Amino acid sequence: MESLLTEINQIRQKIKKRAIDKSELQKPFAEAMYSFSMFMITFYSRVRLHLKIDYDSFIILQTVVSHSVYHLNKKKNRSASYEELETEWKETFKKHTNHIDSNIKLTISSICLVTGLPKETTRRKVNNLIKKNLLKNSRKEGIILGPMYKKVFQEFVPQTTLHLSKLLKTWDRKGIIKSALNFKI
Repeated sequence: MESLLTEINQIRQKIKKRAIDKSELQKPFAEAMYSFSMFMITFYSRVRLHLKIDYDSFIILQTVVSHSVYHLNKKKNRSASYEELETEWKETFKKHTNHIDSNIKLTISSICLVTGLPKETTRRKVNNLIKKNLLKNSRKEGIILGPMYKKVFQEFVPQTTLHLSKLLKTWDRKGIIKSALNFKI
């Protein structure tokens, strides 16, 4: 923990020094921070209100989504489009099976490693997501997306994309994206 604090302090000092030496970080940092904070608050609220799950459960769900998308892209040998993802998941839910090689299945332990959540908490939350049909668990395929994830993908994902687009447009107008891309520590 102490080494992390030391690293954070070193980064803070470099940012301060760079802000004095260069005008790149003289952009409206407070506005960028405010718009990002509002994006995160809205996102958090939408998770609770629309998906009716807590944020840790949402992160577990996103871990399963990430695993699924990673292997789909690997299978296609490129990044899948929105339409391809939608089609793939429709087929997955129809067949009640996963498109992922069963040798690379996702487990409670692997979700714990990715999220840093305790094993029993993860198990309890995964079981709750299974009850809501957002996830499924099989011995052969591991933890995979459940049929109700289709609704999340069709409703929550486009709304999140719109909010992210608004955030990026705000940052672009203010010159914050260019500053961030040019920033080196």
